Amino acid sequence: MKKTTSISDQTLKLISQKQLKPIPKWEFITRNWAIWFGLAISFFLLILGAGLSWFGLVDDVITPYLWLIIVVVLLGMSFLLFENTKKAYRFPKWQVIGLIIFLALTLGGVLFKIGLANQIDKNLEMTLPYYRQMVPMKLKAWNNPQSGYLSGQITDLNSTGFILLDFDGKNWNITSQNPLVRGRVVLEINAQIKLIGTKTGDNSFTVREIRPWNGQMSPTNLKENP
Repeated sequence: MKKTTSISDQTLKLISQKQLKPIPKWEFITRNWAIWFGLAISFFLLILGAGLSWFGLVDDVITPYLWLIIVVVLLGMSFLLFENTKKAYRFPKWQVIGLIIFLALTLGGVLFKIGLANQIDKNLEMTLPYYRQMVPMKLKAWNNPQSGYLSGQITDLNSTGFILLDFDGKNWNITSQNPLVRGRVVLEINAQIKLIGTKTGDNSFTVREIRPWNGQMSPTNLKENP
């Protein structure tokens, strides 16, 4: 009678033939920590990318196409890294993707709201030589007084308003009647701002709304004219 070979015997024979060696436990631990570390870095960058995307889409200062692409790439990377963790099988894929998107948008929105996205954009401009070419500022959109949009730097204050030097080097006489002020705008000399209003002359503009050139968007009302 022919002797049957058990599965365990077959496995041991295969290990012996191929000279396989067990993987040390420390390798599993190291791999697991590496995955979680990579996931943390990827998710952190995803939040930054989401914050800068909010900054471009809502405050309309930069063109955020590059950041939108980066967000999509990091979203996919975060999902793949999570899927390689030990207990990923317990969670449906659609729930994981939905949670990552929700957290990224929420936390990125917080970065934008508190002004950190603006600061990160400025720091990247100062440290990366070609950053502003890849993420251009929307100067044209906010330098169109015929359509009611004007931006620049305050050079002087007066009893009825202030003088604004736009980004093309032209001085404008800005008049205001209790305009809506969004964000932490301080109407002072050298402040850079964006205006929404009406062009009333070759170099005069009546403002209805004032926004920070870069920054936060919580609305407040101006209590006193400058």
